[in-house]
Amino acid sequence: MKKLLSLLPFCLLLSAISAQTGDMEAIIQQEKAAYLRRQVMERNEQNGAVNRSDQRYSRYHWQVDPAVNYIRGEVMTVFEPLESIGSLDFDFSAALTMDSIRYHGQSLNFSQTGDILTVFFPATLPSFLPDSLTFYYQGVPASEGFGSFAAEVHGPDSIPVLWTLSEPYGAKDWFPCKISLDDKLDSVDIFITTPAAYRAAGNGLLMSETTLNGQKTAHWKHRYPITTYLICMAVTDYVTFENLVPAGDDTIRVLNYVYPESVDDATWGTSFIVSQMQLFNDLFGVYPFKDEKYGHAQFNWGGGMEHQTMTFVGNFGYELLAHELAHHWFGDKVTCGSWEDIWLNEGFATYLSGLCYEFLAPQYWQNFKQQRIDNITSQPGGALRVDDTTDVSRIFSGRLTYAKGAMVLNSLRWVCGDSAFFAGVRNYLNAPGIAFGYARTDDLRFYLEQASGKNLAGFFEDWVTGEGYPSYQLNWAQDTFGHLSIALHQQQSHPSVSFFELPVPVRFSNGQQDTTLVLQHLVDGQTFDFDLDFAATEVAIDPDLWLISKDNSVQQVSGIKEEVLPGVRFVLMPNPAREYFDVALQLLQAEHFQLSLFDQSGKLLQEKRLSLAAGNQSFRFEVGTYPAGTYTLTLKTGKGQVSSQVVLFKG
Repeated sequence: MKKLLSLLPFCLLLSAISAQTGDMEAIIQQEKAAYLRRQVMERNEQNGAVNRSDQRYSRYHWQVDPAVNYIRGEVMTVFEPLESIGSLDFDFSAALTMDSIRYHGQSLNFSQTGDILTVFFPATLPSFLPDSLTFYYQGVPASEGFGSFAAEVHGPDSIPVLWTLSEPYGAKDWFPCKISLDDKLDSVDIFITTPAAYRAAGNGLLMSETTLNGQKTAHWKHRYPITTYLICMAVTDYVTFENLVPAGDDTIRVLNYVYPESVDDATWGTSFIVSQMQLFNDLFGVYPFKDEKYGHAQFNWGGGMEHQTMTFVGNFGYELLAHELAHHWFGDKVTCGSWEDIWLNEGFATYLSGLCYEFLAPQYWQNFKQQRIDNITSQPGGALRVDDTTDVSRIFSGRLTYAKGAMVLNSLRWVCGDSAFFAGVRNYLNAPGIAFGYARTDDLRFYLEQASGKNLAGFFEDWVTGEGYPSYQLNWAQDTFGHLSIALHQQQSHPSVSFFELPVPVRFSNGQQDTTLVLQHLVDGQTFDFDLDFAATEVAIDPDLWLISKDNSVQQVSGIKEEVLPGVRFVLMPNPAREYFDVALQLLQAEHFQLSLFDQSGKLLQEKRLSLAAGNQSFRFEVGTYPAGTYTLTLKTGKGQVSSQVVLFKG
């Protein structure tokens, strides 16, 4: 994996870091507000448009004036019935007026019940045969919540600006559609007609801008699968400019539509999208919509919205731009298949914004992780999977969906290893049925297990459905030979998880040297033994913040295992033994020894009396004539004695 370097000016990074918390809160609040509309409608309209067709293609003609809160629309949609049908339901706001619906040159009958529009065909349509119809409508959009269709002003001269937010259930506020979490349109064409003084931003490629009789029409063409809530338009007196992102032999265009008063800020802020996109290309595969464009359109909100190929942003902050760009891999190319698993969108987008610090501005990476760990552990519980999808605050919990989602991914990377983690995520993004479609948590787990060769069931159970985090208590001792003895204890903050089985990194240092040991922690109080070639004076648990933990403590003790013979270390090998075993000795100084071997009854079998110089020594005991069983070897000097058992086996 290539590590990309950054030339980010220090002043921008300082601003970016100080705004981390504010930027993320703005992102969360913006997305929470948009989904609030969807959730309210989901509760009030349980019998919404039934999914009885596969939506294929739509061509939108919209006529708008940002100075007037009104829309005229013509929408042609191609669909394929999933069964024989005589009618079809569409989501369409009752606040709008449907003038007519045309089908093969004739007008169709239709009825409206609440926000469900039912279209009646002149004859039964056969299943799996593509067909089409065209809607003609107009009106003042309902613009629920914070505005699924907004007409406001910007700048010192109060210039009119219009934008949309095509969230899953808000799209019907301004065009007839089928809202679904399991059916994306294959492609769209968008024609936006406005007064000639304005420019219109939309999804995909800008094919043309034509002016006639004081009206300008922009034609946007998008040829990738797109879910309904990611369709957008924004109109005002935009100034446009491009960033160009080298991508192998290709160049990806980043088209920016910004307010005239914001050109300087936008030029400065969007320049860093180049290194951000190159990083994501390197880690996760080339930008999914590279054959068209990426873009930003400015609007009046504080956060951003990842409309496909044309992100709407309220400012040009470093982390906000990274977060919304990241959504084009995680959220747009692959969309969570259930709001229970929204962390697949938001956790990844948050983590990728952090990766921009790790790879492009590493001096701020530790701060990014620590902030989120502090947020997660500010409360003892909270699962990653959303257990109540009617609770918008729970869905868009900054602590769980965003921060915990990001740091669980960081821990997965640690458990799997860098190479396997990034390979598994790339395979997940490109998997048939998932790429440009929808995914669930188990899909991510499957591809990470395939890449790493590890069983991650326990990890996902602990960190996705389980709650809380571990706190570690480490006791350590080091003898005069440099030998480390470690005992690691764990407490859990929530009873839903009895034990977090994790590889725990521990760094030992002395000011001039350091080494990091990885403790495969499987049980509470587990002991570990290592040899260091220096005397440690400092010990830190998880210094690089791979794990979500809090209130960890370290204590140096006189010994994990009692040292009965100071200055003497020994080991019996092989153990178990068959014909013989060796006693390997390490001595700090010359010693007189008595080595005695006893059977289980305490009978003395062999004895050796030795005078040994300092250093390493080895002596053999022949035991081939003894029966299988457990024997005891005792070492005795003038300073005391110590015993160890050896097991003999036959066969």
